[in-house]
Amino acid sequence: MGQFLSTVAQSGVQVILETHSDHVLNGIRRAVKAGQIPAERIAIHFFQSRSDDGAQVVSPVLDRTGNIDTWPDGFFDQFDKDMNYFAGWD
Repeated sequence: MGQFLSTVAQSGVQVILETHSDHVLNGIRRAVKAGQIPAERIAIHFFQSRSDDGAQVVSPVLDRTGNIDTWPDGFFDQFDKDMNYFAGWD
């Protein structure tokens, strides 16, 4: 799905998507790494709970290899939480 959305965006259509799916995010990251869409054409915004400690919106940036520069607390972390639970670390 992420690679499909990247193809749509690369054709000139502006795509705005809200998702909790790491599969969609990783598909977009794979499309960037494969050169299907430039990283500069991707914007990611993570909305976190309001607090006095920092900004409510964090905007991680992809590099040309699909890596994310900032991984905010709570950003697509469910897989890690589940694996820690199964491993007995949680």
